[in-house]
Amino acid sequence: MNEISATAVADHLARMLTEGHRIPARPDGDAVELAEHGLRIVVGTPDPQPNGLVVRIPIGVVLPESGGIPAWDQAVGIGGGDRHPVADAVDGWMHNTFPVFAAAYVPGTDLMDRVTPFLMTNGKQSVHVHAGPLAMRDFGGMGEAVRNAAVDQPPTMRVIHALLDGYAYPDRPIWAYTYCANMKDGPLTEVTVLNSDAGDSMGHVADHLPWDGGHGSIKSWALVTPADRDA
Repeated sequence: MNEISATAVADHLARMLTEGHRIPARPDGDAVELAEHGLRIVVGTPDPQPNGLVVRIPIGVVLPESGGIPAWDQAVGIGGGDRHPVADAVDGWMHNTFPVFAAAYVPGTDLMDRVTPFLMTNGKQSVHVHAGPLAMRDFGGMGEAVRNAAVDQPPTMRVIHALLDGYAYPDRPIWAYTYCANMKDGPLTEVTVLNSDAGDSMGHVADHLPWDGGHGSIKSWALVTPADRDA
């Protein structure tokens, strides 16, 4: 993958879906059509960093119920050895972000195995929650304590509970992701709900992570869908 363009990324995604996961997918310019499942993946302009080792790629999934609005992610790839940063970004997105959508809309795919599904109910309504895997990067000294805390209480699931506990459940899909990190200049927590920054009200969801001077990042996604869409 020498050319870093949205079209090249879309072509790569389509091949990964079709050849790697047996999901019929057709590239369409800077998008990928999954017509059998009512999904469309759209790719924004890749943003390579000046050092050439890091790239950020906007990738979104348009759901049948989202009114054409993509569920956007910022896929970040870090190159190393023979691995191109774009390949790293796309592989990370495919196996850490897309599985929550696959679990809800592409029955039988192997990507479902990376998702923890469960049902939430408030006595009157029920929703399916598809909790994605934790994508962790160790930048130096990231200990087992912070890893275990993230597994026991994934920050993104703390967001979902904050959104749903005690409130009426939504009648359409809700997507959310968190990016929690400890950098040289201190801890960072980013919370995104329905493409909007929710960090001001949800920044506490990572307060339980004991970084203890270690540096790294933890990112995960979740998708909530109404249970009555099964009917």
